[in-house]
Amino acid sequence: MISHKNKRSLKHILLARSFCGFSALKNPFLAMALIALVVQSVLLVFFYSLPDPLGLSMAEMFEGKTLWQIFMAFGAILVMAALFGFARAPRGLAVFYALYFFIAIADYDVFRFSHQRLSYSFLRTYFHISNITDATTVSTLGGDLLGTVLWVSMVVLCFSGAITYVIAYSLRLRKQRRSLVLTNSEGGWKPASQKTTVAMFAIGMALSLTPLVLFLTGTRGWIEIPVTHTKVDMRFTLGKHTLTAPILHIAAVETFEFIHDNAKITEELVNDLDAFLPKDFATGRSDALELPMYRNAPAHEYKSKKTYNIVFIMGESFKGRIFNKMLAGDTAVAPNIWKLANGGYYEKDSAGNTLGGGLWFKNAFSGGYPTVRGTMATYMGFPSHPNRDVPSFYAANKFKGWPEFLTNYHRTYATVSNPIFDHTLPFIEKFFGKDWHLIGEEKIEGSADSLGVDLAIDLLNKMPADSSWELSFNTISSHIPFYGYPDAYAEKPEDAMIRYRNAIRYTDQQLGRFFEALSTRPDFKNTVIIILGDHDTPVDSVDYLVPQPLGLSASQIFIGIFSADTSLFNGLTIREDVASQLDLGPTIFDLAQVRESNHFWGYDLLTQERPAEQPSVFFSQNAYYLGFRDHVLAGGLENEDVYRAAPGGESPYALTTDASDLAWKKKAVGAARAVRSVLRNDIMMP
Repeated sequence: MISHKNKRSLKHILLARSFCGFSALKNPFLAMALIALVVQSVLLVFFYSLPDPLGLSMAEMFEGKTLWQIFMAFGAILVMAALFGFARAPRGLAVFYALYFFIAIADYDVFRFSHQRLSYSFLRTYFHISNITDATTVSTLGGDLLGTVLWVSMVVLCFSGAITYVIAYSLRLRKQRRSLVLTNSEGGWKPASQKTTVAMFAIGMALSLTPLVLFLTGTRGWIEIPVTHTKVDMRFTLGKHTLTAPILHIAAVETFEFIHDNAKITEELVNDLDAFLPKDFATGRSDALELPMYRNAPAHEYKSKKTYNIVFIMGESFKGRIFNKMLAGDTAVAPNIWKLANGGYYEKDSAGNTLGGGLWFKNAFSGGYPTVRGTMATYMGFPSHPNRDVPSFYAANKFKGWPEFLTNYHRTYATVSNPIFDHTLPFIEKFFGKDWHLIGEEKIEGSADSLGVDLAIDLLNKMPADSSWELSFNTISSHIPFYGYPDAYAEKPEDAMIRYRNAIRYTDQQLGRFFEALSTRPDFKNTVIIILGDHDTPVDSVDYLVPQPLGLSASQIFIGIFSADTSLFNGLTIREDVASQLDLGPTIFDLAQVRESNHFWGYDLLTQERPAEQPSVFFSQNAYYLGFRDHVLAGGLENEDVYRAAPGGESPYALTTDASDLAWKKKAVGAARAVRSVLRNDIMMP
């Protein structure tokens, strides 16, 4: 028998021998680190060179972040190799690298395909136990055949290498152990010099800390490398875009954000916040410093005098710029929505006049991009802020979406796209419980919207005729890159705008079937139909004239509210005032006769108008976007640049020094600080 002391001595001897001589390399940690650096380099080449299914350039999206990404990725590899080296655990390092690159590869492909970073929210929703083998999950993790083959090959290679190393290393240790036991030798071995390990740690820390230092010191602009004359963008940011970086920097980021997001709520910040809120919001608060985004129950007179059934349709990428062309005669874009807007599904009086009507908002804006941002703004009633990932913490925080206020309604939701794809599953589970429904598998490619309307009609037929109900559903055909309609329906040319219009017409054709079914119900006159886009999307050269994803192409949407009830609407009214997804909650409160305290920023679109000088606002990563009636502003929260563009996206942004624009920039930054602090500290509601 070998004593405990001898066992420990034997372990040190074996580690020393393996450290010195395994695979003819004196330092297996260095060998694995070098291999890992090669693997990481290959992954970065894949990430930036593989075709992006959404048609956007990874180099453009990561402009100003590429150096950060490279420094942190390579730094993390070296530091982790050193830490395992100090612990003398080569097998542990092999296993770590295999798992690390598996997560990194999944994140790269997920981001490349959907432009949504892998996060707690994504894991919580995307890998929901009931959807782990869902077709959406499988397809998204592949994206395209080339990407699928390359990414999966890298995963297999990493795991195979790690398994091979662990097995070979373990067998060698067993052989050495037997040899030492037979000779009863304690050797006198000493661990090899760890100078290399210390060097890896130092270099890794330098790579990891350099971007942090450059960011904190405000490094901006371009530098030119003397020999190659290559220009390098030095706009370092703390964007959390991939899991190849955060092994070391996540603690720094969280610490930074904890300080950065915890602005003390002052009267000045509250005033900045109030610049974007209705006056009755500001006057209706009981404690502005403690709960700056919470107001008492609405007190204004409602347009509705009874509760209405509500149909809520969120249209994929319903571009305001394109839908507004119907007002100028181009009704072929969406003829059935145009028919609904003009009362084509309504009754007529004895004189032949169409009953009912609605509101059409020419200047309507999304609450953010991608879909999860617009969804959050619509259901939650305040702007999304990427510094706080609301969906992932939704169940635990003091938020309340407008469906939760409809306590006397029968509520159901139909979706053509799995909510795990858009990070919206936490919302849907909270709002609709188990009463949400996903379409089945497409027998004909591109027929998702047809199946979605079939499902919506089926749910509609199950709605009670003698009590209030709310039905929500979404569309998908017009999702970028606009191939989501059957081949037999229309051509799919290279011109993206032709494909977009074809996709919208296909969606509209299916919505026409739903409108027909709805119009036959006995409670149709007591029903209000709300249609809005989840966000805009870049399609043609006009959209790409502006910075992405902050430009008009990510923001200007269609919003329409229609009903056959003449006591609610009398004909179609074209509204010029600014409308926003933030206004949906207060408007639905009117239709549902809800009077409760809430955190909804917006206006009741049935009875109120946003003042001409007040914009709609949303925040993106370290940036803000303001939509006015006659122009838009965009800028960074951390710099002084302010850009102005004409409405409709017909001209690119240009730097502005207008005093009013700069004043709105100050208000947007102050409001962003207040929003971040409120979300960080969960002081939305009492």
